Amino acid sequence: MSNQPNPLSGHFRSPKLYVKLPSGGRFYTPDILDYPESGELPIFPMTAKDELIMKNPDALLNGEAVSQLISSCVPNVKQVKQLVSNDVDVLLVAIQGSTHGDNIEVSTECPICKEVVNGVASVEAAIETMDLLEELYTVPAGELEIEIKPFRYDSTVRAGIASFQSTRSLQALADIPDDMDKLKVFNDNFMRMADMNYSLIVDAVYSIKMGDEVITDRDHIREFLDNCEASIGNAIEKQVTEINKIGINKTMQFECEKCDDTFEAPISFDPVNFFTAS
Repeated sequence: MSNQPNPLSGHFRSPKLYVKLPSGGRFYTPDILDYPESGELPIFPMTAKDELIMKNPDALLNGEAVSQLISSCVPNVKQVKQLVSNDVDVLLVAIQGSTHGDNIEVSTECPICKEVVNGVASVEAAIETMDLLEELYTVPAGELEIEIKPFRYDSTVRAGIASFQSTRSLQALADIPDDMDKLKVFNDNFMRMADMNYSLIVDAVYSIKMGDEVITDRDHIREFLDNCEASIGNAIEKQVTEINKIGINKTMQFECEKCDDTFEAPISFDPVNFFTAS
């Protein structure tokens, strides 16, 4: 490798956007995220290599493509999979905007005539609607106070892989001739997804306060959740679901020309479709 300065360095990419995160940099140590004092992270556009990585189905499924993309386009992030999923959503939208411009083509189905309706979403408008995460979320449980944190991205990846494997397994049911074997496959899938969902709930519990004592031992927390009343687990699951909705607004107004109807519909920021469709 040459030790001479690259005469082309003046033409390297530069940040096109600066964005805040729903977490405000909370939950992270400097080895995970170097959060600037301005509170805004510089977002670089994708390189040609980044775009190729985002077209690799296997890398998308296991989260490696998104990890490499964010590492490339948001150098302040040191450990992508330790970010909370709310922040990852915002970074993906910002990278898309930094690379392809503010307007993004999206589509949905009209609820009345079922026609595909196309629209244009604004990256900046989506980011401007972003809600911020609070520093602490708690679920009261009698004499206990359970502290909840948002899902980390690695938990989201694990859930996505489990869902994909379950879907593939269920699709293969048609090829199984014996009804009892079909039932076994179905039950096995159901149990795996139930175990995964339960693990996500356990992961979301950061600590449990009991009087002046704060329990953070993961084994103790899991043992408690294994043995507490279902109402406590349901309350935790409900709180976690609400927390994971916090971030950018994932809906927009569409207008169907065929039936002259205006309606609101969700926008998918799933990286599998969000980047490969560009």
